[in-house]
Amino acid sequence: MGQSRGMNRREAVGLLLLPLIVLLLILLPLAARVDTASAQVPARVKPPLTQVDAESRTYVEAGVEAPLRGNGPFTGYGYLFLTRPHFLDQDIYLRLVVAPVYLRSELIRDRWPTADSAVGVGLGGGLYANSHVEFRGGRFEKGESFSGHSAEAMLAYYLRGPKIGGFLPVEGQLRAHPQYAVYDRESDTARRFRLPEDSAIYGGRAGVRLGGVPPDLFPNAAMELSLWHSISYRDAAGRYGLPERLQETEHLTQRTWTRAGGIFTFWGTEASMFLNAGIAEDTDPLSAFRLGGGLRLRAEFPLLLHGYNVEEIFARRYWLANVSYRFPIWPGQDRVHLELLGDYARVDYVRGHHLPHSGLAGVGANLSFALTKRITLVVEYGYGVDAPRNHGFGGHEASTLFEFKY
Repeated sequence: MGQSRGMNRREAVGLLLLPLIVLLLILLPLAARVDTASAQVPARVKPPLTQVDAESRTYVEAGVEAPLRGNGPFTGYGYLFLTRPHFLDQDIYLRLVVAPVYLRSELIRDRWPTADSAVGVGLGGGLYANSHVEFRGGRFEKGESFSGHSAEAMLAYYLRGPKIGGFLPVEGQLRAHPQYAVYDRESDTARRFRLPEDSAIYGGRAGVRLGGVPPDLFPNAAMELSLWHSISYRDAAGRYGLPERLQETEHLTQRTWTRAGGIFTFWGTEASMFLNAGIAEDTDPLSAFRLGGGLRLRAEFPLLLHGYNVEEIFARRYWLANVSYRFPIWPGQDRVHLELLGDYARVDYVRGHHLPHSGLAGVGANLSFALTKRITLVVEYGYGVDAPRNHGFGGHEASTLFEFKY
């Protein structure tokens, strides 16, 4: 009877505090490594906005990536991802993301105003949420990179349709998320560099999703077909950059993108194939699509290109195919797996951010170790076939991923 009304307040507080303590113990050393040892801008974290479902999650996700060739940045992320159905009440759903210097929360009232809809409100923000890492011609430009901090609010409406085939959910979303962004210099930002103006940014997003991909490192099965459109209005637009290479932010920017694909398990192995495509005719370098890297749980729609720096590629239009095949490294066990990865993208670049090739290929491989049923560690290598490096081509990236399911 008590369970049907949702958990009590003491249980709710305990469930929030315990994983938060675990998160801080694990991730604070990571944050220190990114900020002090590399003296570079930490990666932005845009974790998945999962569907409102009946699964309770408490995941700690972390990852780091660094180039083995070239001057690319050391990139890292880490966060606690928590979902709680029936939080305090039968029809209240909690979604929470806590990073060492960033927070994103959403409280959803399910079955309102109709039985097939829900309304969510949330707050978020923190340090480095709007940071910008600049690349030109495959080279990391420290002097033109800067940090950005923000505070945001959110209002969302969800509408569920009938399940296709009895198992694939359909969900529509409307989301408004106004924020205020403040930009600041990093230690390596050039003194002559003009920062973008601090500004209110009014954003909205609408889309429909069939199926979905669970927020796990290695889901056993998934299928998704989704289509999205976002619009953003920057109140204070203008020029920024070095005097000899000024860039400009736009007041109004729009993006449309889609994802289709799935993950399939057969004979003890897993195969996946995803196709992503997007167009952003009205855009600027701060709101363009960013492709590159192999940190798969850093964003809701990860645009992975193994062997390239994280977010190295500024795209106005693109399509991207990712395929992988994962299998036990030797038969009769389920602890150690090898995954082979392949990526290919066609890109129409943002002005001033062109690479020599518009077709970009990447390959990679990783070893994943199930240390326990709840802890997974991944070591990965990626080779960027068309990544420009040191007067030639060929990017080498190494990364490590960690997942703890509490």
